[in-house]
Amino acid sequence: MVSELRDVHAPVAIPGEWLWLWILLSIALLAGIMAGTFFFLKRKKPLPEQVFVKPPSALALAALAELESSGMISKGLVKEYYVALTSIVRTYIEARFEIRAPEMTTEEFLERARSSEKMTEAHKGFLRDFLNVSDMVKFARAIPQMEEMKSALLLARRFVEETKEPDVI
Repeated sequence: MVSELRDVHAPVAIPGEWLWLWILLSIALLAGIMAGTFFFLKRKKPLPEQVFVKPPSALALAALAELESSGMISKGLVKEYYVALTSIVRTYIEARFEIRAPEMTTEEFLERARSSEKMTEAHKGFLRDFLNVSDMVKFARAIPQMEEMKSALLLARRFVEETKEPDVI
C-alpha cells in the first residue's frame, strides 16, 4: 500500500478570498448613492415666481373705468349698462366680503348682506337702493336719465373706494 504515493496537488483557491474587498466596494457605492440622494434633495431650490394678485377693489375700479369709457350711455344701451354695472359690483362684493353675490337674487343677496358684519349699515342701505334701481332698469324696463346713469357709476365707485381692503404694508 505504500507503493502508491501520489504527487502533491496545486493549492486550491478559497472562494471568498477577495470577498471582503467586494463588500467594502458595495458599502462605499451604497454610501455614495445615499449621500448623493441626500444632497440632491437638500439643495436649495429656486423660489417660485411670485404672482401678485390685484386686490378686489383694484379690479373693480379698473372695470368701472372701462365701463365708463365704453360709451354705452351715449349709445343708449341702458339695460346692458346696468347689467355690466351690477355685475362689477356683485363680483367685487363676492371677492371682498365673501358673499356669493353673483348667483343670488337681489332679495337673497340683501338678506345675506344684512347678516354680514363686514359692511356698515350705510353700505347695506346703498346696496339695497342701488340693486333695486338696477332691477327696475333690467327687469321692469325703467329708463333712467343720463345723469342718473352716470350717478349710479359714481356711487358704485364710491362704494368700492369706501369698502376697499386696508392697505397692507
